[in-house]
Amino acid sequence: MKYRILLFILSLLAVSCVTVEVCDESYESDLVVRFKTLQDGVAVDSTLESLTIYGIKEGENDTLYNALPTSGFLVPLDPHNDISRYSIQINGQSDTLTVTYNHESYMISYTCGFGNLFNLETISYGSGIIKSDTILNGMVDAEYEEDEEHIWLYL
Repeated sequence: MKYRILLFILSLLAVSCVTVEVCDESYESDLVVRFKTLQDGVAVDSTLESLTIYGIKEGENDTLYNALPTSGFLVPLDPHNDISRYSIQINGQSDTLTVTYNHESYMISYTCGFGNLFNLETISYGSGIIKSDTILNGMVDAEYEEDEEHIWLYL
């Protein structure tokens, strides 16, 4: 009888020590881009009437973003390559944005898995609607702040 009580107490203690971690947050590393225009040498926000962004991979195009009116966008970076390309269509005009970076994976937790840290190296674009760029924060992490901006694109 004492053996059963002791076994029950040990089982209860073992179960109470095990915690289950729930991963309820998204740990995607999104690049945050804002559109700007220069007015008297000062960068000001630029709101677009129409914006569509396609992710360019070999053999396929994915629509990543489609919005009316907007002043920026978030897009994922490819953790399997050191380059990501996007086709940006603004009010019927288009341009190609190319972002190069190096990246590394790191463990967030056993339940949530791995996150990616990207260090931006270069930004390039065609001769279309994007005139210049500024890299504000070259580190794109899964744990970004809500108001964080990585790149400004000047139209």
